[in-house]
Amino acid sequence: MIATVTLNPAVDYTVTLDTPLITGAVNRTEHELITAGGKGINVSLVLQQLEVPTTVYGILSGTTGTMISERLQRTQIPTDWLIVPNQMNRINLKIKGSGDVTEINGRGVSVSEKETEMLIEKLRKYGENDYIVLAGSIPAGASPTYYSEIMEALQESGVKFAVDTTGEPLRNAIAQHPFIIKPNLPELCGMLNITIDTWWDAIPYGKQLIEMGAQNVLLSLGGDGALLFNSEQRVWHAHAPHGTVKNAVGSGDSMLGGFLAACSAGKSLTEALRLGIAAGSATAFSEWIATRSKMDQILATLPEPTELV
Repeated sequence: MIATVTLNPAVDYTVTLDTPLITGAVNRTEHELITAGGKGINVSLVLQQLEVPTTVYGILSGTTGTMISERLQRTQIPTDWLIVPNQMNRINLKIKGSGDVTEINGRGVSVSEKETEMLIEKLRKYGENDYIVLAGSIPAGASPTYYSEIMEALQESGVKFAVDTTGEPLRNAIAQHPFIIKPNLPELCGMLNITIDTWWDAIPYGKQLIEMGAQNVLLSLGGDGALLFNSEQRVWHAHAPHGTVKNAVGSGDSMLGGFLAACSAGKSLTEALRLGIAAGSATAFSEWIATRSKMDQILATLPEPTELV
């Protein structure tokens, strides 16, 4: 089982413009899409496509929380929500223009220590051979140790943690030795306060994340594919296939979902990396989260990852 935790879920309102965005003026949409958004939710959507058992956990509040719940019900993915009264889940606006996406993300709900304890109790059912994905931003006003506190509370359970967040929350989570973390290049640079020119320059910093405590690091490189680092100081690079990018939103989450699907099936790290690349690329080449057939189609074309010396 792979449980995904999205503490800051959202109503994602994605609009497509047929002309460039003009600030300070009226812009009219060509196409609109409303979905339940959040990194962990996206991971579960990919896992469902790959027929891997998954449950979505998260925090809901207000009318937007109801919208998120209703849209997840349509997918038939099991959910286990914490309901927080008198607030409202965020609305994230994503504006798709000519080849790029502008995002305006809301702040989200605030949580108390009581809700944190309730979430931890829900997650105590998981143990060895299970994975828990902690993904996305932490709740408003929460400590940057929020994820690491959850991991510490469950450290005796034997569950494997995957963490996909940024900044100080990611740094704190690494100290709890997660099974895998999945930064991208800007997130890596932001956390370590570095500037790099090419993905090759990122290799020593990926190794640094291993030294800081991560067991595996999946570093997404956009069109350049991904780097995978493990605790044995081995590094692999996988190329991304060529294609027309229709939707960059959720492609990194899809990569993590594909990677964990392979791991949960007992596949090797390199096989997991290939499935991760296939899932991430398939979503990038689709209007939304990719279908299983699209992932399989791309997977069949991918070469084996290259081990770097």
